[in-house]
Amino acid sequence: MKLSINKFFCLCVGVIVLAACGKEASPVTEPPQSEEVVIIEEEASTIEKTEKPVNKSPAVEASPKSVQPSPSLYPGEVVTALKNWDKKLAFLTTNFKQTSSYDGVQISRSQGILKYDKKHDLLRLDTLNDTGSLEQTALTNKKEIIIFDESGRQVTQLSWQEWQQGQPNQALFDFGNYTALLNRHNATLQKAENGSPILVLTPKEGEKYTLYLTLSKQDYFPTSIKIVSDLMVTQSDLSNTDKSTPLATSTFGGIFK
Repeated sequence: MKLSINKFFCLCVGVIVLAACGKEASPVTEPPQSEEVVIIEEEASTIEKTEKPVNKSPAVEASPKSVQPSPSLYPGEVVTALKNWDKKLAFLTTNFKQTSSYDGVQISRSQGILKYDKKHDLLRLDTLNDTGSLEQTALTNKKEIIIFDESGRQVTQLSWQEWQQGQPNQALFDFGNYTALLNRHNATLQKAENGSPILVLTPKEGEKYTLYLTLSKQDYFPTSIKIVSDLMVTQSDLSNTDKSTPLATSTFGGIFK
């Protein structure tokens, strides 16, 4: 196909040169042979197809699709999504792994299972060792908290406020109260490397810190909660989260009526 076109092109060039001999020639810069073939092929293709003229070459048409920006999220939209599931939340079961570090040096590590009944405002926290065996259990009605050892024997009892103030990452225990949490903070939005939104919260007043909520792209439920205060960093990663299965009444031992 290209050989026939080249012969036809040479014939056309000869005719044009003969016709122009009697006229004053103007300087012309001829394009490379390869470009001439491409141009003729495109023109021939256009004539053979007898279709409407194409405004853009295929390469130009394809390029916008490859650089289309992804839709942007706004902090207000994500905050609203968080508040929506917070209002609908009834039961929660999730695994967690938490680490605390000071100036880059890890100072503590824990893991376990958190269970929450929003209707009765009851929370259970089972702390597990590295082999997955129970170390202790904490039960609370958000007024007082009772700590049990691995055998189920009561170890101590504290006020909820006193116990919570000693926790490096209080937001881990604020499920069901995220609407109030969000109202106390200013919010900006970042994006993780995997595309998950990260809501960055700073308190409107009081103690200075930064709270990072990495959220699921599906329903904006937290998958990671990190708090940074000066040189102290505590991060809690959540997994195997279940927000729909009801909890048995025996989960909280019938302690809080």
